[in-house]
Amino acid sequence: MIDYSCLKGKLAFISGATGAIGSEIAISLANAGVNLVISGSNQEGLLKLKDKLSNDVVVIVGDISKQSEVFRIIDEILLLGNIDILINCAGVFPQKNISDLGIDEYNKVMNINLNAPYFLSAALSKNMIKNKWGRIVNIGSASSYAGFKNTIAYCASKHGILGMSLAMHDELKEFGIRVYCISPSSTQGKMGLETKGQDYSTFLDPKEVSDYVLFAIAQDGNAMSQEIFIKRMYLR
Repeated sequence: MIDYSCLKGKLAFISGATGAIGSEIAISLANAGVNLVISGSNQEGLLKLKDKLSNDVVVIVGDISKQSEVFRIIDEILLLGNIDILINCAGVFPQKNISDLGIDEYNKVMNINLNAPYFLSAALSKNMIKNKWGRIVNIGSASSYAGFKNTIAYCASKHGILGMSLAMHDELKEFGIRVYCISPSSTQGKMGLETKGQDYSTFLDPKEVSDYVLFAIAQDGNAMSQEIFIKRMYLR
């Protein structure tokens, strides 16, 4: 049986909390006794998620495709106290060929999928360093390891999140901070429904992904699952 006692009473921030994976992670953390700050651009969805959770939950609405909004969100988070666990879960998944993807759309992908996790990690890790304890989870993708046509910007951002996670862990581990890149294959949810050329029925259940996240961050000994690539048993 997994011991989640090291997580109880901690404070976690989750970006993209209304997404399929983000909402399941929020539920899993709440069930483990973690207090939550949940964020996203959909206020109605955030309030519905809050109603499902039994412990203390703060909602912050914001659009992290804009750098000014990321910094505003950070300021609001810092007013709440020390964040112990950061889950960078927000993501967008445009499917266009390289000739049709415009500059604004490319920048939006990078801002949400890569830049916002960087700025959030840089800001919120400061108190983790002071407290000599922290967890940062960056949700990658199977695209962190491969390239697929018509998803060049997405693949580039997910390769970046993997490299950033590896470097961040090497920098922060001496302060008791563990950084993870957890990379699921195609997962059921809104983004999964947009995926072309695959059988949605074979996609991962987002609860399976949240189970991996919870298992990883609950480890408090010398073992460290720095990268977790969650593949599907059956592909169609």
